[in-house]
Amino acid sequence: MRLVEGLTGIEEPRPADLAGRTLDCPCGRRHQVPIEALVTDPGGVQEVGPFLARKGHRRVWLIADERTFAAGGSQAEASCREAGVVVKKTILPGEPMPHADKEALGRLAFDLEPEALPLIAVGSGTVSDLARFLAYRTGTFFVTVPTAPSMDGYTSSVAAMLVDGVRITFPAAPPRAIFADPDIYSRAPRELIAAGYAEMLGKLTALADWRLSAVLNGEYHCPLAEELVTDAARPILEDPGSPAVLMEGLLWVGLAMLMVGTSRPASGSEHHVAHYWEMRALWEGREPYGHGERVGIATVLIQHLYEELFDRHRDQLAELAARAQGSAHGTETQIRTWYGPVADGLLKEQSSWGSKAYGPRPLTAEGLEAAAQAVQPFRLSPDTALAFLARAGAPQHPYEIDVSPELVEITLQAAKEVRNRFTILHLLNELGLLEELSQVVAGNVATDRRPGEA
Repeated sequence: MRLVEGLTGIEEPRPADLAGRTLDCPCGRRHQVPIEALVTDPGGVQEVGPFLARKGHRRVWLIADERTFAAGGSQAEASCREAGVVVKKTILPGEPMPHADKEALGRLAFDLEPEALPLIAVGSGTVSDLARFLAYRTGTFFVTVPTAPSMDGYTSSVAAMLVDGVRITFPAAPPRAIFADPDIYSRAPRELIAAGYAEMLGKLTALADWRLSAVLNGEYHCPLAEELVTDAARPILEDPGSPAVLMEGLLWVGLAMLMVGTSRPASGSEHHVAHYWEMRALWEGREPYGHGERVGIATVLIQHLYEELFDRHRDQLAELAARAQGSAHGTETQIRTWYGPVADGLLKEQSSWGSKAYGPRPLTAEGLEAAAQAVQPFRLSPDTALAFLARAGAPQHPYEIDVSPELVEITLQAAKEVRNRFTILHLLNELGLLEELSQVVAGNVATDRRPGEA
């Protein structure tokens, strides 16, 4: 991590070394890491209570679900008790797993007190999002105890909430401290650890999408954040290691997002696809598969699209640029077709985006060629991506998460509507290629149908 070492003066830094730091970055911004403590050593959960006691708090509110409380919540509670801190608990159901939505917030609202208590979030994605959203809205703070190396949002300052079936990102509070105890998260179910590896695979397409927009649209781009994500992901993708190595990588990614203030360094078209599958499953009355599982499979599809555009269509870039007249987004009629019962909610969310134009530029052959070169470091052959998911023990094919080839085709056209964030999906729509290439990728998926399926 050349830039990190240069900015901090620390050789071989660890995530904990960035806690509380302010870094003057080559991107021109001053990045702040407001996390006061980032504990990653074994037994770290025992420091939760002493940390809160040192802050002068004698009562706290612990939020978990039944599974995560059993995994680490009881230990966090015991640490507080020994430090003289009284713990109030809200334990959400473990089955079915809760979502970060109005229902869960409504349940938590019954336990709100007039004077907001500091929060302890014990869990992974859902519990963390609920706690950071509540902390931001009530003017308090929270600390977190991760129970699985399954996602990269433990440091996040935004909360991804389900509102009327639409996944919307809200401003939220970053944690005041993180107590990532390997004695806890290393015991997470195998599928959650595999989900963390699949999540790391998605960092490549996220970085490719960011570079793509930086080149074509002049979008802000931070070399430090890119380095943090790249250097965290590469070793893991080459050799999936221990849960502790995975967790450290996920924390580095989270710090990159925290420093730039958005999830841009770690979330692109692969996440938009995963969110569409989640929303669709919910409105169809099905429980969606895990976030990391969806991201891993979506990443393979997005790498297919990069391959189609910048390999198979590379000699046509000048022609494609000359005739590009399309919009990056779909029409209202298309959105209503793709999003069915949640279309009104999505259109309302889109109305808050303002202009959806991406840069005052026409597409040019030179620009597309520069983009092709810029994204090359983050390209991975689909076969290599599939092999990584297999080694990590994660699902590899859409049929494993009940996504048909027909739904793949729809998804690749629809998913660009989820966020006001330029990706390969938006570019392909501008070039008039998205429908055609979504059919090509769906056709490839059709050859990977479930064994015995017609």
